[in-house]
Amino acid sequence: MNLENPATPTSFSRRHFLRSTAALGAGLLTSNAATVRAATNKNSKLRIFQIGVNGIGNLQRKGLEGHPMVEFAGFCDVDETAFAKVENAAYRGAWRVTDYREAFANRLDQFDAVIVDTPDFHHCPMMVTALKNGKHVYGQKPLVHQLDELRLIREALAANPGLYTQMGNQRACLTGRMQAVELLKSNRLGRPIEAHIWTGGMSRGNYFVDPWSPLGAAQPVPATLNWDLWNGPLDTALPYSEDLHPRRWRSYWETGGGMLADWGCHLIDVLYFAYDLAAPEAVQTNTMKPSDVCHTGYNQSILTYPGGGDRFAREKFVVHYSDSGIRPSFANYGLPISKITGSCTMIVCEEGALLLEPDGRFEIYRKGKLMGNEPLPEVAPRHHWKDWADCCLGNAKPLWTPFDIGSRITEPALLATKATRFPGQELHWDAANYRFTNHEQANKTVLSRTYREGFAPPKIG
Repeated sequence: MNLENPATPTSFSRRHFLRSTAALGAGLLTSNAATVRAATNKNSKLRIFQIGVNGIGNLQRKGLEGHPMVEFAGFCDVDETAFAKVENAAYRGAWRVTDYREAFANRLDQFDAVIVDTPDFHHCPMMVTALKNGKHVYGQKPLVHQLDELRLIREALAANPGLYTQMGNQRACLTGRMQAVELLKSNRLGRPIEAHIWTGGMSRGNYFVDPWSPLGAAQPVPATLNWDLWNGPLDTALPYSEDLHPRRWRSYWETGGGMLADWGCHLIDVLYFAYDLAAPEAVQTNTMKPSDVCHTGYNQSILTYPGGGDRFAREKFVVHYSDSGIRPSFANYGLPISKITGSCTMIVCEEGALLLEPDGRFEIYRKGKLMGNEPLPEVAPRHHWKDWADCCLGNAKPLWTPFDIGSRITEPALLATKATRFPGQELHWDAANYRFTNHEQANKTVLSRTYREGFAPPKIG
């Protein structure tokens, strides 16, 4: 398959890429991360290479805007029209590529950090490549697309200590969400009993198609779009349609994670920050029929965690995770019906309950009554993007979601999503070995993918 791309500044083929990375393998790919940074960061600024310029990519640049020690060295996008977003004085001098691999093969000394703002199925190959090359990484949520890619990311982190990473769940730094974490950590409402999380449903609009939809009919590929590179690691290319690019790829099994994976990291994260949860032991997702080429709707997932001890009220801590606006019975917990109508995380504790919205607003209940004057903890202000940049520059600051915890938060979101292939079947998860202990069909079909030659994550070690 031809990977030549006339839109790039230099002709760049797969053969050239493989030659270049082979040379890198003998040198920079095995270099200590600190050495690489020292060699590249000669002007004392954090030089960023952003992969994925439009969409959520705009938010990352906005988040770093005004940082005096940050500059964008280069941009990559498979759609030429995206570069219109960076045609201004702030990015004068930044280079552009259409194939991200060109930057790693030919420009490795020109950037110190990488931001990955691409569809989910590209995340792992790009982020592992960056980590192996000694680059700090900011990566979009969900961190990876496949369960086995959790292993690949963690191995890359372990092999490259000293690099700073951050997952793109920027809501974690909102004051209300940080206060909720502190309330829960201190057991202000008693030990946790269980949690309920719900989000909206998949329906045709700007970001999604309806559940169980077929792939859209093939359409002519726009002249500005390199569709071959958009398919990237997929071993079987998908036909171009507006239902895949630029945004509705989230709806499809091969490219995104549906509503459960798309929102999971924004809603489940508070439980990990507050309770330092271990990996789930089991998952069961109930839905009307299995996912196919498209993700499902009306999902009700049950994630079982180890509990007990002094930290949890029960021997198992159970998280009920639903989409399509499926909420729990409030009467079951002696609560009035909440006025919260959108996505929410509800933690039921021994002495009350906390309901937390994505934007940080929350409700606290004690003995079935909404509290209006609950004392709130003070929290230090955090800046999701600039704190990461400061860490990369050597000014260490606390980060909410480096990849070590980001991968743990991604894990239940992926488990709930992958279990839609087997509705109503409980899958027992062996997190240490990245496999299901009671379902070989799941091990064969929903753990990993086969990558197209030239686009697989590089091997570690």
